[in-house]
Amino acid sequence: MGNELNNMDDTWKEYFENTKNNKARPNLVKALSFVKDREQVLELGAGALTDSVFLLKEGFTMITAVDKEPIAQKVANMLPKEHFSYVISTFESLEYPENKFDLINAQFSLPFIHPEVFTEVFKKIVGSLKKEGVFVGHLYGKNDEWALSEKSMTFHTVDEVRELLSGLEIIDFQEKEWDKPTAEGSMKHWHTFLFIVRK
Repeated sequence: MGNELNNMDDTWKEYFENTKNNKARPNLVKALSFVKDREQVLELGAGALTDSVFLLKEGFTMITAVDKEPIAQKVANMLPKEHFSYVISTFESLEYPENKFDLINAQFSLPFIHPEVFTEVFKKIVGSLKKEGVFVGHLYGKNDEWALSEKSMTFHTVDEVRELLSGLEIIDFQEKEWDKPTAEGSMKHWHTFLFIVRK
């Protein structure tokens, strides 16, 4: 990947190498059938840009891909600038334009928003959806293994998640627990809430 990876945490380098050839997430693929207009997309936690490339192939006009680490800069440089923007930012410091996006995609990334500002940032994300826009992603539950140690991450009960999603049309909502290695290869107990909602 060259020099753009040299200054990054080894964990994120490993994540990129282990996910760069992944297929688009199934819940994202499912969500597309509910998207009215294929114009503006916000991807939060863009990672290896697998989903961004998929969405470009699906004919979306403009993808804004956000990640706090430039782990896929080389891939980003190869994508058409008129249809793709790569933004290096935390979710907390990102500006969220109101009523802009037809689709927001946040795969396993929202829990990295700090607990003290999570609700505020989540409201801004929802506010950036157009009317009838679709939001697809994951939140982490209290039984997730990382909840014991990662105090800068946010974990929810099912009631808290339902409160966050209140006012939105729920298309799909699933709570899951399982044991599986992380992208970096360490075994972990996962507790997630998968959602597809429409504004």
